[in-house]
Amino acid sequence: MILNLHGLNGGANNTNYKLLLKLYSEDNLLSPQIDYMKTSPIEILNNLKAYKNIDYVVGNSFGGFYAYILSNICKIPCLLVNPCIPPQKYIPFLVEEYAFTDELVSFMSEYSDHFQPVYMILGMEDNVLSPAYTEQIIKSAKVWKIHGGHSLSGNQLFYQIFHAAVKEIESIM
Repeated sequence: MILNLHGLNGGANNTNYKLLLKLYSEDNLLSPQIDYMKTSPIEILNNLKAYKNIDYVVGNSFGGFYAYILSNICKIPCLLVNPCIPPQKYIPFLVEEYAFTDELVSFMSEYSDHFQPVYMILGMEDNVLSPAYTEQIIKSAKVWKIHGGHSLSGNQLFYQIFHAAVKEIESIM
């Protein structure tokens, strides 16, 4: 089972989910709709931990933060696409009056030593999150740096690399 986590204002049927559907049947995918603004990170992670038999987790942007943390908690690999890490650097500037910054900081400090395989795709022209900063924070098994911004939807090279990343994750399972 593969768990897909969308970004801050994204949806469960995001680009990553559509790419995963080309590789797996819908029965093998979970892609919940998450209200990051109204739900505490503790509650989000408790809800995500309730999913069983997850082989790996894919996360985009703010969903990438949750995928990173969940990967360590559940001891499974993760594939991150332009992850929002560390979230406390970005979320307060992207969201007015975000109520849960302290919880984000707590999770980041608790799980900063990440021991599970991390695969990451970074759009090097991302003007929302700093790919160079993210790359310094996260120790990855492999990083793909591609031309593109924060949204990589419609980027054919991203689609090819995403499929390659999934194949690499499958090869270690």
